[in-house]
Amino acid sequence: MESISTNSIVEAVVSEASSLKTYLGSLDAEIWASDSTSDGWTIEDIVSHLSVSVGGWASNITRAIAGHSGPPEGQSFVPSGERASHPSGPSAREFRQKSRAQILDDFTSGHEHLKNVIGLLSEEDWAKPCFHRRGVLPVKSYLSIQIQELALHGWDIRRGVDSKAELSLSSLPPLLELVPRWIGTAFTPGLDLPVPVRYRFDISTPLKVRTDLIVSGDTFNTEPHNAEAPDAIFRCDTGNYLLLMFGRLQVEQAITDGRLMVEGSLEQAKNFNEWFKGF
Repeated sequence: MESISTNSIVEAVVSEASSLKTYLGSLDAEIWASDSTSDGWTIEDIVSHLSVSVGGWASNITRAIAGHSGPPEGQSFVPSGERASHPSGPSAREFRQKSRAQILDDFTSGHEHLKNVIGLLSEEDWAKPCFHRRGVLPVKSYLSIQIQELALHGWDIRRGVDSKAELSLSSLPPLLELVPRWIGTAFTPGLDLPVPVRYRFDISTPLKVRTDLIVSGDTFNTEPHNAEAPDAIFRCDTGNYLLLMFGRLQVEQAITDGRLMVEGSLEQAKNFNEWFKGF
């Protein structure tokens, strides 16, 4: 797959933020207070998280352009292998004293500021090293993770209201590029395997994915389709493939919902969620 252009990344960030802002503005207070699909988080919790964190994205890019890629004051890199995440919804809620309107205003102004920051980037700036808590990345890769934040949390919000919610088409290319990095972070060794398990992904639309993922218990690797027989074949569209890879879909429920088809061992297919968990 050809690497996504910087213009496409900018357009995707702006589009995801804009569409989510419009959607959030259409929801009433009762829905804002309802549960999202992110465990322990209400819709308001997620919007508050996105509103607070966007300032860090803009600040880290600004620091990168100035030649600073180390942790900002008060922050540090996450140790290798640690599955650090943000505070739970109830924990974050305890310290939040803002109204729904203020949170949405913060979301809007924060992403407008980020849009202005990335709009000034030169061609050379995209390759500059930028701080991320899981390791220094080029600005281009760092900003792609902001698309991940907006697209997946946006889905968490919409899915809490509409069971048929999907990822936007513009988010698919950058999210596909992030899959190798994400599964390396999300992989959780645990199940004892006498022989490796081979998962085959046969994704045809709108973007093709033809990949085998082989789990050997405490390690995994990926390779193109080959003559080796898979234990389970996953078939779905690109959006649902990404939701599965990023830990948003549970295999058994996704089959029931019509989001996923599985050929081969259903038990091995369900084990996929044990090795690759969202957080």
